[in-house]
Amino acid sequence: MKKPTRRDAGRATAAIGAKAQTTLALENTPMSDVIQVLASGRVSASALTKGYLDRIEAYDRDGPKLNSVRELNADALRIAGKLDDTKPSVEQPLAGVPILVKDNIATGDKQPTTAGSLALEDARARGDAVVVRLLRDAGAVILGKANLTEFANILAIDMPSGYSSLGGQVKNPYAPTLMDDRGIPVVLPGGSSSGSAVAVAAGLCAASIGTETSGSLLNPASQNGLVTVKPTVGLISRAGILPISHSQDTAGPMTRTVRDAAMLLNVLAAKDPLDPATQRQRRPADYTADLAHDAMKGARIGVPSDPVDPLNDCYYGKLPPGWVKVMTQAIKVPEDLGAIIVPRQHADAWLDRRAGHDHGRA
Repeated sequence: MKKPTRRDAGRATAAIGAKAQTTLALENTPMSDVIQVLASGRVSASALTKGYLDRIEAYDRDGPKLNSVRELNADALRIAGKLDDTKPSVEQPLAGVPILVKDNIATGDKQPTTAGSLALEDARARGDAVVVRLLRDAGAVILGKANLTEFANILAIDMPSGYSSLGGQVKNPYAPTLMDDRGIPVVLPGGSSSGSAVAVAAGLCAASIGTETSGSLLNPASQNGLVTVKPTVGLISRAGILPISHSQDTAGPMTRTVRDAAMLLNVLAAKDPLDPATQRQRRPADYTADLAHDAMKGARIGVPSDPVDPLNDCYYGKLPPGWVKVMTQAIKVPEDLGAIIVPRQHADAWLDRRAGHDHGRA
């Protein structure tokens, strides 16, 4: 196979009959747009999967060597080929969509499920985790397994974010430089779902699935500029996922947009007899139904705005001027959308008044 150039790797090309070709930029295309072009027939599942595989070759295996994909699914192109004539629909909303799953989530195929550990290098699951089965039922192409912090970062206190003994070090796509002395990224990719996040940020898949016990979805999403949801335990089945904490573990989406995350929740949030926590589940029929441009209007958002307040988040604290400017710009975005920004000291005063009111009423 001809080695892809960077330009080739940024596009998935599909022939439409014998007359025309349509290209889709993959480096920054949200999953919802991918679904639209698949539904229109402008790009086939095979061409789309081939495009992502080329990008993985160019940027994950070569180029900056992001190392976010621990193993590729040898059957991905064959599976995609079977979906070339199947368009996304209500029954199969993800038909032909290439998705990576974190390598602590079982797949009952040729891919080992290793948690990034040399000790599990050849370990193969007997069957799919429930989340993987739901993805396949929805028509998704399981593109491969994403690298992660080994065993979801439960092995050691100082485990580098995104490092595993089997998969090596995941790099942040926005700053892939490593420190020479230890080989740790100058800018961490976030953990433990580092590979899941980096792959989406770098356009190596349409979306991915990570897991979280304490910050393992939220942290890599933040580090890579993505959207995620840390679901309440019981919303998504934990069956087939290597566990850490029974009361905290959950899988969740890694996506470019809120709509993409909602679309994946529609597929993944389901009751499962193998996970008793899901029996108490309550969910809307469609997570995308309430998405609206004015959704932020009237929302109250607290901001730890007093840098001398010792109760402020330690990461906010006394920020350098450049960082303050970035934070100010970030806060202005929801404010411009109609949100009410509440500085911390004002929020504390409001809570004090509310507590006094409740006490008087009692």
